[in-house]
Amino acid sequence: MTPLFTPYDAILLALVFSRLIAFLFAFPFLNTTMVPTIVKIFVILSLAFFFIKNLNLQLQTDIDHFSLFSLLLLIGKELLLGFAFGLLINFFISAFSYAAEIISYFMGITVVNIFDPTYGQVSVLSKFFIFLFYALFFVSGAYEYFLSLIAKSFVDIPIALPVIDQGIWRYIIEQSAIMFTYAFKLAFPFALILYIINLALALINRLIPQINVFIVGLPLQIFVGLASLAFGISVVVYAGISLLEEISYNYSSLIKHLGH
Repeated sequence: MTPLFTPYDAILLALVFSRLIAFLFAFPFLNTTMVPTIVKIFVILSLAFFFIKNLNLQLQTDIDHFSLFSLLLLIGKELLLGFAFGLLINFFISAFSYAAEIISYFMGITVVNIFDPTYGQVSVLSKFFIFLFYALFFVSGAYEYFLSLIAKSFVDIPIALPVIDQGIWRYIIEQSAIMFTYAFKLAFPFALILYIINLALALINRLIPQINVFIVGLPLQIFVGLASLAFGISVVVYAGISLLEEISYNYSSLIKHLGH
């Protein structure tokens, strides 16, 4: 009688599961405490069985040539590869968080921080920007495209090859600079408005010393900052969509590069 689950299936499932678990545990939103661990494991197992069944994944080598060392080596390779894919997305969500920190600094609310188990001490505005990125990611349907790219990675990058292209780490380091570039682009309009307010308060303090600008300065900065965010939230949404398009392009380029 043919067994339902053979050693070949177990090795194949372990390798697919390793890439997915490293990717999803480094993936934004899923790597937070908002999603229970049992839900994460269920999602990863479901995707692993789905990809194996629908992509007809197969090992490139004979199972008789597998040893414990080679299996551990392949699992380590899949973990590193999945982690690299997830890390690339974290760079972009960090751009949102860093932009919020810049705006919070000019607004003078950096002292109002909350503790986030994922990002540590972050400002309230940074938490809002992170949730906004999550909303854009799911509302725009970008998650479907990323799932298709992960499926494409299993096709283009065989799971039984014990070698990773060394250029992937240099590519990820180069892409990390995008975090600061997009953060400054996103925060620049709001930071410029708040900078002009600070400059005007400084001039008033020099021209009319009798006015205590320190009493009205902080409430004015917070009010102007919140008002500019309220009127310019469309800019943030547009920048978020552009970020998602950039992530998609980088993912597609990375998978295409590693597949050759």
